[in-house]
Amino acid sequence: MRKLLFALALLPMPLMAQDLAIPPVKMLDTSHEVQDQQADHDRRMALMESILADELSAALVSREEIAAACPRETTECLVAALRERGAERGLFIVVQKTSTLILQAFASLVDLEGEKLETHTELSFRGDNDESWQKAAHFLAGKLRDGE
Repeated sequence: MRKLLFALALLPMPLMAQDLAIPPVKMLDTSHEVQDQQADHDRRMALMESILADELSAALVSREEIAAACPRETTECLVAALRERGAERGLFIVVQKTSTLILQAFASLVDLEGEKLETHTELSFRGDNDESWQKAAHFLAGKLRDGE
């Protein structure tokens, strides 16, 4: 029985916990498109945050909270701010738009107490539109929830 419990402890831990905090998704747009899409991107980042929070039973941390606690948004400050909110883990996400059609999401799940990276996931998705962002968020949530 002990061997079974030990083996189970070594399996990837699914991500479903109330102790998870998600700060705002960050975006790096290197597409050099002429049209200003800031409002669309803000809406899509909020959509992604909402889907991830719902599917992972996580608490969202607002942009205002982060700005007040960490004006320079350094890693150390962000980790401390989430920890002070009572979270045990933080999910940090950056989306990079490299062209009109290609985007990448980088997600890092961090143990806030130990200040250690638990897992890092990357995914590419096509299309800078609401549907693509929504599908990417659901896919990312599934990967994190299943411990991939």
